Amino acid sequence: MLEEYGGSGAARRIRTVVLAALLVALALVLSGCGGTESEGGAGEAASEPTKKAGSEQGEAAAKPSPATQTSEGGEVTVEVTWKGESAGPVFDVTMDTHSVNLDSYDLRKQAVLRNDRGQEVRARAWDAPKGGHHREGTLSFPEKTADGEDLIGPDTRKIELVIRDVAGVPERSFEWSL
Repeated sequence: MLEEYGGSGAARRIRTVVLAALLVALALVLSGCGGTESEGGAGEAASEPTKKAGSEQGEAAAKPSPATQTSEGGEVTVEVTWKGESAGPVFDVTMDTHSVNLDSYDLRKQAVLRNDRGQEVRARAWDAPKGGHHREGTLSFPEKTADGEDLIGPDTRKIELVIRDVAGVPERSFEWSL
């Protein structure tokens, strides 16, 4: 078999070079940008089914808290947690991907919060350090609407957080009942 390549020494060198190139390519593919658990455990979270609050799918998998919702699309996973009325209009947001640079997204400009009365406010702040493919921070909104009413008041039955234009997805919606 080695003689087919023009001699045993040349054949071994060719095979060695080809094997080394394949191993380097495999190592690059496997390393990707998958972090370790100390970087947020994105590798494990990506394998779980997407769930919305109150969802019954994935019973065998650990359920996220009812306050946490996930949206996958455009190769980006967005996970939003709201700690409830006592926390006010403040949300913990995590964005993860293996292919898109997330640093250019300013959720302060891309997010709105609306209540079931149709009142809507734009985000006040997006406190998230740059992170490339993994980004997390706090997204907060004003407590009052433009006309001075409480956005989340005693008569509010639900709120909806809308994040627009992340990774080619026109709109991601996260909704909580009160």
